[in-house]
Amino acid sequence: MFHAFNHHLSGKLILPCFLLTGCLQSTALVNAGQPDWVSGEPSSYPNAQYVVATGSASNSEQAKKRALANLTRVFELHIRESSTTSQEVKSFKQDDSETVSTSTSLSQQINIQTNKIINGARVAEQWQNSDDLTHYALAVLDRRQAGTNIRGEINRIDEETDFDLKSAQAKKNPLLKVAAYQRVLVMQEERDTLQKMLKVLDLSGRGSESLLNRADLRQRMEKSLGALNMSPAVISDAIGGLDKILKGAMAKSGFPEAKGSGGYVLSAGIETQPPINSQGWYWLRGTLTLRLASADGRVQGNKTWPLKVSATNMQQLDGRMKSMVEKTLNQELKPTILGFATAE
Repeated sequence: MFHAFNHHLSGKLILPCFLLTGCLQSTALVNAGQPDWVSGEPSSYPNAQYVVATGSASNSEQAKKRALANLTRVFELHIRESSTTSQEVKSFKQDDSETVSTSTSLSQQINIQTNKIINGARVAEQWQNSDDLTHYALAVLDRRQAGTNIRGEINRIDEETDFDLKSAQAKKNPLLKVAAYQRVLVMQEERDTLQKMLKVLDLSGRGSESLLNRADLRQRMEKSLGALNMSPAVISDAIGGLDKILKGAMAKSGFPEAKGSGGYVLSAGIETQPPINSQGWYWLRGTLTLRLASADGRVQGNKTWPLKVSATNMQQLDGRMKSMVEKTLNQELKPTILGFATAE
């Protein structure tokens, strides 16, 4: 059973219930007439002051847990429906079967913030129906208290964002400039999640809008990425054609190839092991390496990916490995360079 009384439900967010159970508080069970909150808005906890939800079960503990979980779904619905956070979908084939993985930065931000924002939630009342012995629980969250917590987090993010923006504008090292803009964008994603949570609590539905334009921030970072002045290089190439693959991945990721000497050197290498024949299938394992170094040879970052392909004909292995290398670089080159920058 799920009743949630809130006038601003329009989005979606996953807030794990287990983070809430540590702050359970409840009144004694009563076996009297049905309270108003079982089927309507509770008079003792008006919508103007509280976000509330109910839960029911065959025992009191489960009813309390369900009430708290349903309270988090008030935020879940609002965040998900109002969110335009993009999902990153990756698919790959292994052993003739395709696997698809999906990730969202939204869920990560929600999990990070939940225990800070919803720690004031509690089970305020319980009731048991004497006819069918069903237990009911009422979970409540004080709008003002939770709103204060969120605004405090937003203020912290705004202060750190202002510092990193000034830092990005002042830095002459393009990699450090990229890192600063990347931190700002990550913080703005976090802030956006908090803003959506705040709008659930704010009866006006306004919350605390950011003054920054994320599209403009992304353009600034893309401009900084384009200024990295990278030259491609091949460390090792067991499959042939890696130089062309690397240059293509750079172009797809928005990294123009440097003209002349100087700047950064982006190196890639692919090494493979001898093929293995097992039960009518040929297998080829390899290791793809990507490395970024400054003009003076100082390594800025290094990353490797283990790769494996199979075929019924051994002559197909190199071609399949080449396709996997190309796919990996096209997908991973840009986030890897960003990772090198933020680790700097």
